[in-house]
Amino acid sequence: MNPHPSIKLKEAIANRNEYISIMAQWDDKKLSKHIDLFQQQMQKAYNDKNEAAYLLLSEYENQTIEARDMKNFQ
Repeated sequence: MNPHPSIKLKEAIANRNEYISIMAQWDDKKLSKHIDLFQQQMQKAYNDKNEAAYLLLSEYENQTIEARDMKNFQ
């Protein structure tokens, strides 16, 4: 059984720096693809009024954008 999105959100926030460091090693194409995917999933969560999923996906998107910024501005 998958953990509830609110539990996954807590984990994502707790491990934020580690995840960003890992993703900063990915190429821009992969990061861009993930950002696009998160935005599509966020729209579905919004339409479904699934606040927990929306917040989790928003955190994932923000981490991916931050990793992309880190990669491009180091």
